Parts: sequence; C-alpha cells; structure tokens
Amino acid sequence: MKILVTGGAGFLGGRIVKALLSRVHEVVLMIRGGRRRGLPEEASIVDGDVRDADLFLKAAEGCHAIIHTAAMVKIWSPRLQDFDDINVGGIRNAIAAAKARGIRLVYTSSFFAVGPTGTSPADESQTHPGGYGNDYERTKALADEVARGYAREGGDIVILYPGVVYGPGELTDGNLVAKLLADQMNGVLPGIVGPGDRLWSYAFVDDVAEAHVAALEPARKGERYLLGGANATLNEVFDIASKRTGRDLRPRRLPLGLARVIGRAMWIWADVTGRMPDLTHQAVGIFEKNWAYRSDKAVRELGYRVRPLEEGIRSTVDWLVEEGHAR
Repeated sequence: MKILVTGGAGFLGGRIVKALLSRVHEVVLMIRGGRRRGLPEEASIVDGDVRDADLFLKAAEGCHAIIHTAAMVKIWSPRLQDFDDINVGGIRNAIAAAKARGIRLVYTSSFFAVGPTGTSPADESQTHPGGYGNDYERTKALADEVARGYAREGGDIVILYPGVVYGPGELTDGNLVAKLLADQMNGVLPGIVGPGDRLWSYAFVDDVAEAHVAALEPARKGERYLLGGANATLNEVFDIASKRTGRDLRPRRLPLGLARVIGRAMWIWADVTGRMPDLTHQAVGIFEKNWAYRSDKAVRELGYRVRPLEEGIRSTVDWLVEEGHAR
C-alpha cells in the first residue's frame, strides 16, 4: 500500500515510517520545507504543511491511507493561534483529504486528549472533561472532538492515543523521558517538578509505531485505542535508571508552588524575548495530575505490546550511553 505520513520527521513519526518500510509499504512523507534530514531514502518527500488543505489533498493523491501524526507539541509559542491552526486545523484537513480520496485515516492523538485520571487507569470510555492546562492540551482535546465527530458520521478513521512515548531515537520534546534521563546522567538536571509520585502511562516508541501499522487494516473504522504502557511514577523511572547505571540518579524535587512561580516568570520572559521557556506555570499542572490508562483493547484487537517499564528504561539508558548522549 501507498501511505501518506505527516509528522514523519519527528521522534514517533520516524519510527512509524521505518515500521511501514519494513512491511514493504510505499511511504510518502509530507514535511514542511521538504527537507529529508536523514529520513530513509526509500520514502518520497512532499513539501507541504498540514495547514494547507489543497496541498494536503494533492499529497494524498494515489495513496491508500493517511497516517496523521503531525502536531505542535510545545509548552509555549509566540503565536498561540498556531496550536489551533496546526492541531485542530490539521486534523480537519486530514479528514477532508481522506474523505475526498476515499481512504482510511489513522490519527495520532494524545493521552492529553483523553484527559487526566485518578490513580485507577482510564479506558476508551473516557473523554476529556474540560479544564485545560495549556494550549497543547486544549487543542488536542478539540481535535479529538473533530475526529470523533467524523467517526460518528461513519468516516473511515481510527484514532490512537499514545501515552508518554519514550525510548531510543531522538532527544526531542517528544521524547521527554530520554531527555530527563540524559540531563540527570550528565548532572545538569535542576530537578523534577513536584514529588514525582504521580502515575503516567509510559509507552515504548517501537510498540506504538507497530500499533500504527496494525491500525491500517485489522482495526474497524471509527474505533479508538489507547496505546499506553506501564503506569508508573517518575520516581520509579529514575530508580530503574539508577539500578542500570549503578549510580544514584534520584533527582531533586522542586515544590509545586515554587515551580509555578518560576514557570510564570519564564512565561513572561518568553513573551518578552520570544525564546522558548524551559518551564511554564501551565506545564506545572501536568506534573500535579495522574495520567494512567488501560490498553487492553489495543492489546486484544491490534496485537499491541505493553513493554515492561524496566526493559524499556534499560534500553533507553543503554542507548544514551552508546550514542554519547550521557555518561
């Protein structure tokens, strides 16, 4: 099959592309600027922006499916409207292109679109209750409403909700866990926000990529799947890393109240300078909540693998050392 992938230059998107190519699918990547940047030579590159509906439609010509992973994943932007244009406008354009071409759309949403949980993991019956921490969470929830609306109309869409995706690959904002581990191993991490005892659902990147390939065919149209993993705390993540390296990698903890003050100051400074802040008062709210999910449906229907956290963190730590990202 010929598959159009948006966001294929990112951490998760790049793994999805490799998984598709390994199945001998023909892959077309729609990338703003059209730069290959080390992407596989087997993939074709189309210079396009998900905000451009006409280009999206043209890029989908001759394709059998679209995998839409492109999103604005940031804690701040000098132009907040970009969150709406890319995250919400992007899925609208993806749906329009899929509908016009009569093909399946696999949409990579986010656990943020499902919303925070209690200590008991949530499943696909949960939708976001409202009350958004930042513009990323807000626009991913709004985009999810658009996608679910298309599903209710009978559209051929499968919606995937990855948890906190981590693993070897790239040290980007989309691979927060690896970045935190690398900084702590290098002795430059100031600390983590809060007590580190909230539950997050950690999803290994290769497992999430494989689920995207599976969603092309076995999944029924209109279905939603949580692609979570081990529900664990940041403290547990650093404990596993400590065991693997033989060093005490437990980080300092920044009290939530102080973190909010610092985050507010960084937000104001970012507005003045135009530089991306390391923390915002809004982002602090993420560390205050639990984000725990069940992936039973994806395991049952997509063959999704929930990788043990210890196995995933060990391989991430080993990769950081082998590639010279950490010592």
